Amino acid sequence: MKDGMEKIKRVSIVDATVSYIKQQIVEGAIKPGEQLPSERTLQELLGVSRFTLREALARLSALGIVEITHGKGAFIAQEMNPSSLDNVFFPLFANQNIQSLIDFFEARMLIESEAVRLCAQRRTKEDLENLKEILERSEAALEDPLKFGELDFLFHNKVSQAAGNIFIDKMMGCLNEHIKKYLLMLANNPENRKRSLVNHRNILEMIEKKDVDNAGKITRKHLNQTFKMLTSFDSSTDTPIAPDDLLKLFSQ
Repeated sequence: MKDGMEKIKRVSIVDATVSYIKQQIVEGAIKPGEQLPSERTLQELLGVSRFTLREALARLSALGIVEITHGKGAFIAQEMNPSSLDNVFFPLFANQNIQSLIDFFEARMLIESEAVRLCAQRRTKEDLENLKEILERSEAALEDPLKFGELDFLFHNKVSQAAGNIFIDKMMGCLNEHIKKYLLMLANNPENRKRSLVNHRNILEMIEKKDVDNAGKITRKHLNQTFKMLTSFDSSTDTPIAPDDLLKLFSQ
């Protein structure tokens, strides 16, 4: 019992150390890019052991809050590391079943439809030219499933970046690996490729006109095609979908 209590106490001190450093960042006492005080200074300030401090810093590093450089020390990260959010979402993509896929595409539809609205409102001439170029390349790659799928993903990614919202950009960044995987699967079907190209042209037309409302509506309709296909399957089972079955599902 004594050993167990000592472990609980040690873990709680680590948690308290992590919370203290995070609070200092939130309050602006330590700013992004700044170096944390030396280990000895932090140990004295917080009244913790070297082991506790290093464990706390390792946890902050895993969260993408702190960057540890050997020989230089610990620095507050200037930008969020997408891998830290990847770690949060990882359990949701493990042993994926129909319901989790439905939830994913529902969330994607909400985020991307708003991203397109913002893109239509804020896009620059350069953004417009980039999107037009991607669609020209997509048309040329219509008979190449792999290349088309990659360009399909690139179009969605560029639209999200052109929305000019750092939170949308980062959220999409941590989902990109999964979005790309599904788009590559969808691109295996020639009808999906043709439909996607038509939808992207319509979306781009609204972005060019800065027609915010219709840009969002067309995007929701575009993404809803996959969403409807998924909701036609039985989502009551928790049985994970085998990779081959997943490919068949998105290629139909």
